Amino acid sequence: MAKAQWGAEPEFFGPRHAHREGRILGALHRLEVPAGPHLECAAGVGTLSSALAARGRIVVAGDLSLRSLAVIQRKLPSEATVFSVVCDITNLPFQQETFSTATSAETLEHIPDDATAVAELSRVLLPGGALVGSVPAGPEQFSDWDIWADHQRRYTKAVMEELLEGAGLKAVVTVWGWPILRLYDDFFLKRVNRRRLNSPSIEDDVSLMRVSNLGNKRILVRIVQAAFSIDRLFDNVRWGVGLLFVGRKLTEGGHGGPPHTR
Repeated sequence: MAKAQWGAEPEFFGPRHAHREGRILGALHRLEVPAGPHLECAAGVGTLSSALAARGRIVVAGDLSLRSLAVIQRKLPSEATVFSVVCDITNLPFQQETFSTATSAETLEHIPDDATAVAELSRVLLPGGALVGSVPAGPEQFSDWDIWADHQRRYTKAVMEELLEGAGLKAVVTVWGWPILRLYDDFFLKRVNRRRLNSPSIEDDVSLMRVSNLGNKRILVRIVQAAFSIDRLFDNVRWGVGLLFVGRKLTEGGHGGPPHTR
C-alpha cells in the first residue's frame, strides 16, 4: 500500500477540517496567556496560520515541506504576518521561551518520537503559555486509512494527558466527534478514503476531485459544520473520533493558569 506524501499532493479541506480548526481556534481564543508570537508546527498549507494572522497574531509557520510553506505565502492576505520556516518538530530551531502559544494539529500521531516533539514545543513556550492541538482518538479505530496516512498510533485520553504532563504541561484533554462526526466518518469519509487508497493521485480521479471541490462550497461546508456542532453536547463520550488538547506551561511557581478562562 502506497503511503501519503504530505506536502506533495492535494489535501481535502471540507467541513470536518473546518470544524476541527474551529475548535482549536476557539480554545486559543479562550486562553489567557502572555503576549508573544504564535508557532504553528507542521503547518501544512497554513489554513490555521492564516486564520490566526487574520486575527492579528504574529505567526511562525513551521513545516518540513517547502512546497506547503510556499502555498501559505502565496495565499496569505497582504496585511497578515506569517513567517515560514522549514523545521523539524523534534528539533525546533528556536530559543527556549519564545512563543506565547503553539498549535500542532493532527501531527503527533505521525511522529515516531512524539514525546520529544511535545518536549520541544513545551521548551519554546513562554511560562504560562499554551500548546493547543488535536490527534486522532481510539486505538480500536485504527484502520487501513491510518496506515496509508502514516499514522504511528491513535491516542487514548489518558495517554495524551501523560504525554503533555511529561513535558511539563498542565493538561486538559477533550474527546470530540460523537455521534454526528463519527457517522460522517463511518458512512462517508471512510468510503472516500478507501477509493483514495486505490487511486494513484487525487488529481487523476474525477470522483475524488469532485469530493475535494465540495470543500470549496462555503454554504455546504457551513451547513455540515453546524450539524457537527451538535457533537459538543457529547464531548468526552469515549467513541469520539479525536482528542482536542490544551497544555499550559507551568510558571516558576508551578502554576499553569486555567486552560480556559470563559
